[in-house]
Amino acid sequence: MARMMQWVLRFLFPADSPREQREQITGIFESLRRQIPLLYGVALVNFLGLHVATHGGELRWFSPLTILSAILLWRMIYWIAFQKPSEDFARIKRELVTMVLFTTILCLGFSIWAQSLITAYPSETMTILLYSVLAALGVAYGLSSFPRAALLPLLILGLPVAIRLFWMGKPSDRGIALSLIFVLALFIWQLHVHNRALLGLVRGQLAIARERNRAVEAELQATKRADEDVLSGIANRGKLVREIEKGMVRGPLTGGGSVLAICDLDGFKSANDAFGHAAGDEILREYARRLKDAFGAEALVARLGGDEFSVFWKDGLSRPGLEAASTQICELASQPVLWDGKELFVGASCGVTEAGPYTWSDEEFFRQADSALYKAKASSRGHWHLYDLPQFEADQRRAKIEKSILSGEALREMEVHFQPIFDLKEGVPVFAEALARWNNAELGAVSPDEFIRISEKLGVIDRLNERLLEMALASAETWPANLSLSFNLSAMQLSRSGASDKLQKIVSASSFHAHRVQFEITETAILADLGHAEQELAKLSHYGFTSALDDFGSGYASVAYLRELSFDTIKLDGSLMDNIIHSERSRQILSGLVDLCHSAGARCVAEHIETHEQLKMARAVGCDYGQGFCLGKPATSERMLKALYSNLGSSPS
Repeated sequence: MARMMQWVLRFLFPADSPREQREQITGIFESLRRQIPLLYGVALVNFLGLHVATHGGELRWFSPLTILSAILLWRMIYWIAFQKPSEDFARIKRELVTMVLFTTILCLGFSIWAQSLITAYPSETMTILLYSVLAALGVAYGLSSFPRAALLPLLILGLPVAIRLFWMGKPSDRGIALSLIFVLALFIWQLHVHNRALLGLVRGQLAIARERNRAVEAELQATKRADEDVLSGIANRGKLVREIEKGMVRGPLTGGGSVLAICDLDGFKSANDAFGHAAGDEILREYARRLKDAFGAEALVARLGGDEFSVFWKDGLSRPGLEAASTQICELASQPVLWDGKELFVGASCGVTEAGPYTWSDEEFFRQADSALYKAKASSRGHWHLYDLPQFEADQRRAKIEKSILSGEALREMEVHFQPIFDLKEGVPVFAEALARWNNAELGAVSPDEFIRISEKLGVIDRLNERLLEMALASAETWPANLSLSFNLSAMQLSRSGASDKLQKIVSASSFHAHRVQFEITETAILADLGHAEQELAKLSHYGFTSALDDFGSGYASVAYLRELSFDTIKLDGSLMDNIIHSERSRQILSGLVDLCHSAGARCVAEHIETHEQLKMARAVGCDYGQGFCLGKPATSERMLKALYSNLGSSPS
């Protein structure tokens, strides 16, 4: 039975695939739902017409007419009143098969009845033929959206009646019969063509649907790739940016705006270098999973790139909620990551910001979170920091400093002041250290720590320092021959290739002799590249300059530098003078460092001498030179010279 049903379905709905057959059945049902009542109406009219033509008004309750008419009426009412649109494919298929079955029974009954009427009423053969063929054509037309089913009335009802007429023997009847057979055959051919066209249409629609689905799938995949980080499976930076552009909410100063947290993994590079990229990738994937599990239901979790992640709360957080979430972000990273039988340990620092009145753009929102992260990492690893108004004001100040430096305004406003360095034994000034001073109408006094650090970050420290050196040399040209210039080099400047050549070129362009110029170098400059620093120091010595190691005693590897590098002068860090009056231990440390400097063949300078007692102590432990407010405050060249030589009772000349 099942095999027969499959054969029936293949005959009624020829298709190359189940998907194609399904589309064909669904389309046929939608078309026939409005045509079936017409089909039954045509059959009923022809039944009644045939009965009246052969029996007049006579009607018996159990005649073929009443039985077939009842069936037709019931099916008509059923399709009009009860047959509604449906998405139940099994029901649709069942209804179509049932309709084909009823059509077959109807046509068979009509055909048998018509044949019996021709036998009973031969004189009414043409009338019977007319109603039979009209019924067959009408039903076939009603089923034209279902070509295989439309063949049934033509093959079961129309053709048998026409063939019966052909065999009745009259030449005129045979001509009519042949004509009807030809028309019916033509109609059958048209249904075949229509069936092929319908099948082609379904296949075309399926092909279009497949292409559309492929395009949609490709678009979804492209969108997914555009929104998703490949390694971790969470959102990427692009997705985060779009969500912030679309949904960021600015709140008042008291809070309530959208919250953005940016964090990066502390110690990730060490783990990645030690165990390889596979271990590093596992750390990133695991941390991403932890963040998503913890915050994914209420926030957007994204990987910004490298070991940097972000969490965005569009609707913001309460202050307790913000603090708890920020703490959790750091704690999630501190839990070990299992990889290849090993436990990998990293940490996380986090910067957090709330969108408020000063968050005027999406870029500023990101910048504030980044700035908070920078401060968190600078203060203590494994902690978080919330961006606040003081930090905003500090950032604005830094931005104005950057703008002033890049525009050249800073250089036009800067002055070079000088602080004398005295020979403690002779009591005379031997050097004057050049110190940049910058006062801006809007910013006020800008310390060297501020503008030097920013200049290094902007990559303009060389240009700035070279211009300051030119200004210092111009001022020093009027100094007496026994007073030399001491000039600080930045760590970044000394690390440049050919730095000593540039310095020599600047000094040679002035009337100041190289042997009267001392360059002060910090431990940071040497730490960057010891070999390169050694080469540049050797070049400076070759050109006739002297060199000084600045802030000796403040770092971790200073003693090694005395063994590897040669300095003419060593400036002891000012902190060594802080407690020297009241602490015997401090005096012993200072005395030991002075002996160390002398053993290395260098003269030493005691910095930050603020009182006469400190001055006496510096002389007592053997310091060669001294510098500090007790000996002279920073001032312009003219004021320094006036103060120095008026105190010494001699003329600058």
